[in-house]
Order: sequence, then structure tokens, then C-alpha cells
Amino acid sequence: MSWSVSAIGKPAAVAAKLATDFSKIPAMQEPEETGKNAAATAVAAIVPAFPDGHVVRVECNGSQYTPDSSKAPDKKINQLNIKIDSLGAILE
Repeated sequence: MSWSVSAIGKPAAVAAKLATDFSKIPAMQEPEETGKNAAATAVAAIVPAFPDGHVVRVECNGSQYTPDSSKAPDKKINQLNIKIDSLGAILE
């Protein structure tokens, strides 16, 4: 299974959109679910700390697979990426 969320905008709007997006990702197998929840927690803590007048871009994605399910069905490989950038102040 794999999942992805992203948003660009003011910190409060990005945090709200991503909270909604993370909640819509269907339940997955462990440990991928734990990784997704940890990413959601990190984004919820970091993004609101950016100044209100800045634009923030957040991209999060993850995946999990079993390399050889016939020999080791419980062995899973997970990948998780979290990227949070400030694109600078909004000019008005």
C-alpha cells in the first residue's frame, strides 16, 4: 500500500487541510499505519509554528511492501518521506 498528501499555502490552512487528508487515508497494516500517524503528528506540530505571513509547502508520502511473501510474510519494508519547506513571505 502507498499513500501521499501535500499542500501549499498559509500555515494554518495547510495544517487544517493535511489533518483532513491524513484522516481520510484508509487504515493500513502495521508498521505503515504507525509511520503515517507519526508523520501526521509531526506535520501538526511543525507547520503551525511558521509565521502567518509565510507560504509553506508540505509533501508526505509512504509505502510498505513485503519483498518475498512466500518465504517471510511478516517481513515488511517501509518507506516514509516528509518534506516541509518555507517558500518565503507573502507579498501583498
